[in-house]
Amino acid sequence: MSYLGDQIDPLDPRSKVRPVVRFGAIGEAWALIRRELGTWVLAMVILLIGFSGLSLLAEAIFGPGIRLGFRQARPFLSVSRRGAATLVQSIIYIAINGFFLGGMVRMAARQIRGQPIKVGDLFSVIDVLPELLLASFLVALAMAVGFALCVLPGFLVGGLLMFVIPLVVDGRLRATEAIRRSWRALEGQWLSATLFHLVAGLLASSGFLLCGIGILITAPLYAVSVTVLYRDFFSGKFAPSTY
Repeated sequence: MSYLGDQIDPLDPRSKVRPVVRFGAIGEAWALIRRELGTWVLAMVILLIGFSGLSLLAEAIFGPGIRLGFRQARPFLSVSRRGAATLVQSIIYIAINGFFLGGMVRMAARQIRGQPIKVGDLFSVIDVLPELLLASFLVALAMAVGFALCVLPGFLVGGLLMFVIPLVVDGRLRATEAIRRSWRALEGQWLSATLFHLVAGLLASSGFLLCGIGILITAPLYAVSVTVLYRDFFSGKFAPSTY
């Protein structure tokens, strides 16, 4: 099921329709979230429970000094062990973040298509899991390299690659092809893409300012906003939805 009847290929120079990065997509995403607010909030509760569970798992494996999101130095941990634990912690975080981001993108894609959504959609990306995890690691690596180069390139890379997860989850592309297409689709609008990526991310995190509980409402905003923009750029290009 395509988003629209017209085919749009942002990589085809002959295309008469040239999609643009528009910040109105964030407002559209917010309207979609409010329409199914209960479902989205419950999905975010499940997501936070998942991250907390992984934190406890990391602690059980590596000891009380190692938790996801925390770098506590413990005198009885050797330097090599702390380094290995930090690496494993990062790998686990990237994998879980990619999995849940993919689930939110699939939920958003279903809602944009007018299909009913449910919390279970958050776990419906098993069919693309290998490519989703590979894409998550490659994007994280590219952004890490960018941040190491005076920080700003990291934000630029994040903006240019923001379509990678939707292209894997919804477009069912291989990770490397999704990276290529996202970059090529947005490189001509690199500044707008970078700013969109930043603004959507900041707004999604703004719920922490409301005593923390607001994150349950704002957290989906980044994924839904990017999926709305993805629709603008790639609508009608891929095969009917089978999920």
